[in-house]
This record gives sequence, C-alpha cells and structure tokens, in this order.
Amino acid sequence: MAYTIDDITELILHHLVLSTEDETEADDNLSRLIENIEGMISRPQQESGLIIACDTCGTWVYSELIGPDGAGYSDDGSFWCSDCRWHDGDGEHR
Repeated sequence: MAYTIDDITELILHHLVLSTEDETEADDNLSRLIENIEGMISRPQQESGLIIACDTCGTWVYSELIGPDGAGYSDDGSFWCSDCRWHDGDGEHR
C-alpha cells in the first residue's frame, strides 16, 4: 500500500508531535526528521549567497545576482551596484 504525502504528514503529526510529552521533544523529533529527509535529496543543495554593499551608494546586493564574470567588481576589489557601475555622480555613463 502506497501512502500519499497527506497520509505521511498525518502519521508524522500523530507519531512525532502529538504523542510526545512536551513541545521540546516534538521539535527535536521534527528536526531529526528534516535532517533525514534532506539526506535523501538527490540534487545538490544550494548554499546561500553573500550580501555585498555597493561601495558608492551602500545598496545591498546578493552575490547570487552577480554574474560569473564578476561584473561590478573593480580591479582594486571595490564593488558597485548596477546603477553606480553605469553612472557617475553627474548621471553620465562611466
């Protein structure tokens, strides 16, 4: 007999959450279950990116949004967001 996701969820609720004496034990059970399920995932897990501040205006940019060629970084390691990279203080293109 195959179980549906809803069936499995109900089993989890009754056997790992409602059957425990306290919330801490229920949380521990759910944490262990999540760890075990994550171990079954066949595709690689994405690692979270970094948050980088623009050296000109201070805007925060996720590193995941920066192209593989390192667009926005200067030779000295400074970083400019898209707006600052393409315009100088007078609104002209750099």
